[in-house]
Amino acid sequence: MPGVIGIFLTGEPVKGVGPQDVALSIIGKVYANGYVKNKVMEFVGPGIKSMTTDFRNGVDVMTTETTCLSSIWVTDEQTKEYFTIHGRPEAYKEMKPADVTYYDGCVYVDLSTIECTIAMPMHPSNTYTIHELQANAADILHLVETEANKQIKGAKMDLMSKLRNGHIWVEQGQIAGCSGGTFDNICAAADILRGRSCGNGAFSLSIYPGSMPAYAELIRNGRMADLI
Repeated sequence: MPGVIGIFLTGEPVKGVGPQDVALSIIGKVYANGYVKNKVMEFVGPGIKSMTTDFRNGVDVMTTETTCLSSIWVTDEQTKEYFTIHGRPEAYKEMKPADVTYYDGCVYVDLSTIECTIAMPMHPSNTYTIHELQANAADILHLVETEANKQIKGAKMDLMSKLRNGHIWVEQGQIAGCSGGTFDNICAAADILRGRSCGNGAFSLSIYPGSMPAYAELIRNGRMADLI
């Protein structure tokens, strides 16, 4: 039987912090030291109640980047409602730790302290907060470029050319995948972009919903039209 690591969540995410930020913050702490490698990550704690099911899903599907074996979460009324909305009420089961539970280790996460976070090449564990990157863009890009080119054969990564007047020039954005392409994420993007422009040729934005039910609902509720 694999070891089980408790991921004890407290607090709640501040506005603007998404599931990728939470996942990357955890990955950045546990990947290099192998703390959860080939173990089960069990998400527990009062902080879970502050996260929608979509938010939890967005964190969960990124746990593979920690090299854990699998992950599991406490279930609650939100989980039950999610299954009902998706036409599978019979699939819901209550799951929670016993009153006294023993773990092989624990990771404490105060969700209220998580900042917007970016993963740089060459692995999702190479994380920086957005504030760190903005404040030290030249140093970080140079370091990442140098380390990446030690690994790449037959080509060269050029990150320094993305630095213009001390700021990073962003040319492409994607909202996609099982973590980024969730219904809640894309609705948030629609709310941010509604009535605005993402540029005329200088920046390209691609959005791929993570499932057909999410895609269908985005069309029904008008968010897809807003994004287009």
